[in-house]
Amino acid sequence: MISLDHIGLVGRSIDALRRDWLDAGFSVTEPETLMALDPATGRRVSLGQQSCHIVFERGYVELTAVDAVTPQHHLYPWIRSDVSLGILAFGADDIEAVHRRLLEGEVPAGVLARASRPIHYGARRGDAVFTWFALAAASTPESLVCFARNERPELVYQPEVQQHPNGARALEGVIICSDEPDRTAARYAGYAGTAAQTIAPGLLACALQPGTVWIGTASALQERFGAPVPFKAGAAPSAVEGPRSVGFVVARPEERVYWVTG
Repeated sequence: MISLDHIGLVGRSIDALRRDWLDAGFSVTEPETLMALDPATGRRVSLGQQSCHIVFERGYVELTAVDAVTPQHHLYPWIRSDVSLGILAFGADDIEAVHRRLLEGEVPAGVLARASRPIHYGARRGDAVFTWFALAAASTPESLVCFARNERPELVYQPEVQQHPNGARALEGVIICSDEPDRTAARYAGYAGTAAQTIAPGLLACALQPGTVWIGTASALQERFGAPVPFKAGAAPSAVEGPRSVGFVVARPEERVYWVTG
C-alpha cells in the first residue's frame, strides 16, 4: 500500500520558513541538520540542509533550507525564487517491493538509501531513521518524488508536537498543476499502483491509502479548491510550464488548502 507520507517546502531561510508557518497557526519543531547514513561505514554525513517539521496525527510537512544552493545538491532542480513545494514523499511499508516494481516498469529510480535526523522533542528521544529512494529528477519536474519507510515512527509522531492552534490534524492531499493532467495523472497512477479517477473536466485524482494526489489544470484546481488561504508563501496557481506541485490539503477538521506555488 502506498500512502502520502509527507511533503516538503523548500525555502532560502529555515528561520523565515519556520516563522511563517508558526504565524499560520501550526506547531513547528526546532530546526535540525538532516543526515545521510553512509552505506559502507554507517557514519552520519550531513546532507547540507536544515529541516524542521509540522507533525500531524497522520503525515507531516517538512520545512527545509539548503546550506549552499548548487547543482550538486539533490534538491537543486526544485529550488525556486522564494518557497517551493519541492518534496513529495510516498510511504511504503514494503519499500523493497515498490522499488523492484518501479524498476521492472522502467521507472527511473535511484538506489535504496538510509537517512536520519535527531529527535529532540517529546518524551521519546533518539535518531529517526528512514529507508528511501528517489525517482530521477528529469522525470519529475514538479517535485523531488521519493518513497520512504519510517523505521522509527514512534519518534516522529509524538503527541507533544501534534497539537496545532489552527486545529490541523492530518495531511490529506497534495496538488499538482499540469497543462496535461491526464498524462501527469497516468504517471502518478503508475507510481502508486492504482488508477487515476476523473473528477471533473481537467481534474483527476489518484487515491492513496491514505491521501490523495490531485492533478489538474490551473482553472480546474481553482474551481475545485476555491480561493487560496491568505498566506504570503503562495497564491492560487496560474498557467505553468510543465507540471508543478502547487499546494497541499490539510484536515482541520474541515478541509483547508494551502497554495505554495514557488
